[in-house]
Amino acid sequence: MRHRFGTPTRALVAVATAFLSAASASAADLTVGAFGGIWEQSLRKCVVEPFQKRTGKTVDVVLGAPLQWLNQIAASPNKPPLDVVYMPSESAYDAIDRGLVDLFTTEKVPNIADVLPQFKDLGKGYGVPHNYGAMGIIYNGQTVKDPPKDWKAFVEGTVAGKWKASMPGVNYPSAGLAISVWMFADLFGGGVDNISPGLTQIKRMQKSGNLAFWTDPNSVLNGLKGGDIDMALYWDGRAWAFIDDNNSDFKYYSPGPGVGVGLTWVQKIKNSSDLGYDFVNSTLSKEAQSCFGSAVRYGVTNKNAVFDPKIKHEITDTSIIVFPPYRQIVPHQANWVETWNKEIGR
Repeated sequence: MRHRFGTPTRALVAVATAFLSAASASAADLTVGAFGGIWEQSLRKCVVEPFQKRTGKTVDVVLGAPLQWLNQIAASPNKPPLDVVYMPSESAYDAIDRGLVDLFTTEKVPNIADVLPQFKDLGKGYGVPHNYGAMGIIYNGQTVKDPPKDWKAFVEGTVAGKWKASMPGVNYPSAGLAISVWMFADLFGGGVDNISPGLTQIKRMQKSGNLAFWTDPNSVLNGLKGGDIDMALYWDGRAWAFIDDNNSDFKYYSPGPGVGVGLTWVQKIKNSSDLGYDFVNSTLSKEAQSCFGSAVRYGVTNKNAVFDPKIKHEITDTSIIVFPPYRQIVPHQANWVETWNKEIGR
């Protein structure tokens, strides 16, 4: 299919290192690297607790930075500090390229048979997407009465000053490059090997004075509530959670022709406990995926998952999501960041 669009700080590295050191000394049967906040809370509720109850085994969930995890694992390949990790696409492919993860088979992880086909083969078995977040538009319904129907209208409306907008900058670590560089390049006639058409449009919006860049998702919500911006490119799950938290003046939708997705993968580290296969199988089960997706309002990859009826309408349908070509993006990352910094700024 055609792939249409759709540095950890020193302190964070130190925190990650401390967690991994603690994990290495842990007596837990499994150590799992995951993201924080509601993501971690949902993982514990929907996967970890049922797994521990079923197996009688213990699981430590540690938080940190994916790049640091991979470096720690590579430094101790025969006795890795983590057994299972949840990774963004860029880090997942890095792990595959560095030979740090095990192959999933239906014998070892039976539930991969129920992963939706468009997700299942992305890693050729060396991990599989667990959930996806789509990046549409959140906006203030009081200040924006006619939101753009498609992405090109978003560009032109921003340049014309119809609203103050914000989008992820190149240094946002979770799919920032794919969404803010490749997506716009693809929309305006470029692609992985030619990002100039996209950067030209981003520079137009920036020079109009109506576009800001974000690296912290929380700053978007603060900007919307404070009136500094009227709309932003933003993740669906986070947007809906914000709206449902007594912020009904704000709206979220998916502009045409589709919305790019950021994927969170699950991978088992090579030379780690074989119990990790069982854990991965659990996290991909219908029950765990239904629970997790409903809790975080993100799409999940098990085709049999069922969402809570109260939030089902908030899940971005797979029919309108498009996959950035993460596999091809990875080798270009350093050059894209350098080009962005030169032409748009840090």
